[in-house]
Amino acid sequence: MSEIKHIYVVPRWGGFATDDWYPWLQKQLETPSDPAFTYQVHLLSMPAWDLPTIEQATNYLASVLPPEHLNQTSYLVGHSVGCLAILHYLAQVAEKHSTQMPQVGGVLCVAGWFSVDSPWHDILNWIHAPIDYDAARRLIPARKLTVLLSDDDPYTSGYQENKQLWVERLDSNVSILHNRQHFGAQLDSDILDAIRELAEAPAESAVAR
Repeated sequence: MSEIKHIYVVPRWGGFATDDWYPWLQKQLETPSDPAFTYQVHLLSMPAWDLPTIEQATNYLASVLPPEHLNQTSYLVGHSVGCLAILHYLAQVAEKHSTQMPQVGGVLCVAGWFSVDSPWHDILNWIHAPIDYDAARRLIPARKLTVLLSDDDPYTSGYQENKQLWVERLDSNVSILHNRQHFGAQLDSDILDAIRELAEAPAESAVAR
């Protein structure tokens, strides 16, 4: 019997479950292709996501994916601000629970950023809010945090600096792709491949470090 992998997708700023590559990704993953793996994709409808706040985001993630359900069948996929929402949530969970809490299966961050070129008032709350990166990393297995960036993202021209921060802060595996803007296409095979690589490769450890 195949193992069920649960993929949770947190959209970009103002994004809905029906936007960008999210529906295509769900169809691709939920169409059987390998008898060893079965995917269930959860496209999250984040609350008030036209004006996201950290508290609302983490509270909602706790409701749809409570800490007691986090395990190695859970894979979190963030797009843009969705990446930070995931990091805040994992850090909060790790800080509140035992270091022996099971890790998630992996995390994929698409167009993830720590700053933007021309920040507006509401995004500054996300940019300036501290994250306990060490705590968040405890819930992610080694080599199971993948980041996809674009060399022409209109919001973050300093993609090399951004890459360096992902590596330094979270020991991430970062790939810089050419001419992908903010990854808003309706299909994206690189995202699909990255998720399958995370989900179908064995993890080094099943408990938090």
